Amino acid sequence: MIRWTGPALAVVLAAALPAQGPRERQSFQTAGLNCVLVETHERPLIRVELVTRWDRGELPAGKEGIAGFLVEAIEAGGAGAYNRAAFSRALDALGMTFSFKARMGVFRWTMVADSRSQETAMELLADAVVRPAFDGPLVENERKELLRQAGAQTPRERGIALFLWSLGDPAAMTVPGAQGFDRIEFQDLIDFRRRVIRPESSTLLLYGDLNLSQAKQLVLMHLGIWGPSAQAPVKGIPAKAAAKAVPDPCLMAVFDPAPGAELWAGAPRPRTSEPAVEALLPILLARASRSLFGTFEMAFQLPPEGHSPLLIKAKVPLADRDALVSGFTAALAGLRRNGFSQEDLACALIQWKAENSALALHPEAMLRELADGRLEPELARAVDQVTLARVDQVLRDWLDPERVRFLLLGADTPMLQAAEQAGLKPSALVGSE
Repeated sequence: MIRWTGPALAVVLAAALPAQGPRERQSFQTAGLNCVLVETHERPLIRVELVTRWDRGELPAGKEGIAGFLVEAIEAGGAGAYNRAAFSRALDALGMTFSFKARMGVFRWTMVADSRSQETAMELLADAVVRPAFDGPLVENERKELLRQAGAQTPRERGIALFLWSLGDPAAMTVPGAQGFDRIEFQDLIDFRRRVIRPESSTLLLYGDLNLSQAKQLVLMHLGIWGPSAQAPVKGIPAKAAAKAVPDPCLMAVFDPAPGAELWAGAPRPRTSEPAVEALLPILLARASRSLFGTFEMAFQLPPEGHSPLLIKAKVPLADRDALVSGFTAALAGLRRNGFSQEDLACALIQWKAENSALALHPEAMLRELADGRLEPELARAVDQVTLARVDQVLRDWLDPERVRFLLLGADTPMLQAAEQAGLKPSALVGSE
């Protein structure tokens, strides 16, 4: 008996989809809003996702925390004529699933509903995106909560937030100590929302039991009046300056009573990087970690957003603390020096293609990849043409010692001494022993 596992199973299952599976995506535009439809009639469901993108340079100087503040207000507020509780009840009564997720520079709204309720679903989604409901008292409550959370952060939470912000990570929505929450007025939030949530910088993705004619009609009916914002974009602080609202330490050490320890390496995206190589890099790093990083518990992060840094994390139990710094830095140096093998590249390419084939089985993941441009035919062709020399050069640029920054979690005096011996003198300390 043949037993299929992993990528091979994904390829077989994707190839075995019935004839009524997803059709090729169809694109159209309405009132400046880019729309993409993936039509399938396997189930009487639709998934609608709206993604809007904005530049970190929109953050006003002295009020860098306004993006995180806006996210909190949107999540606590209602939509259209509904407050938050009534909006949730309306969704529950109709059996719909709604979510709002945010990263720096990207807001994402998702609605899943029975296809027979597609008009109501689109109406509620339009309310959430175009007509969010929040007022002065709600904003003041959220301001107090954000200040309370900032004051209650543990050294570990504060250290991670500072480190990610210094790298320009989109996951870092606010920076501790520099949010400017007390200076953000209600009108600031309204103006910022109008500047960054605009149809011309958004994409609407529809997947499921509807055709192109129905999709166009839905968009025209509920989002057709959402024209370009009257609130013209303004030039905020430069994106590079926004990322440097906190120090850029060679090593940030966080004292933490936890018995284990973690060492993170982070590097902002180099100008020489390219999407085709980045598509394969996390797979290659995970494969290389088996031989380079020994018994360390490893994690690699390289999200597709254009400003995301590369994060390499190593975690060890108490018994292995002494070897963490020297072993991790030596492994990074060896990785940068030796790169990958041709076999590594071939296996990574097979895995990447298998994962893409399996996306047809996971509509949520497929729409996310569509929105991020990772299913474009041009990218697939570029990935096919990636050479080992190009991968190794991009890797060396990512891991340039002048650009890599480190975060040590669970630091103590012996570990700081080990870090100095490895050439990583702490330039920022969080917490105390």
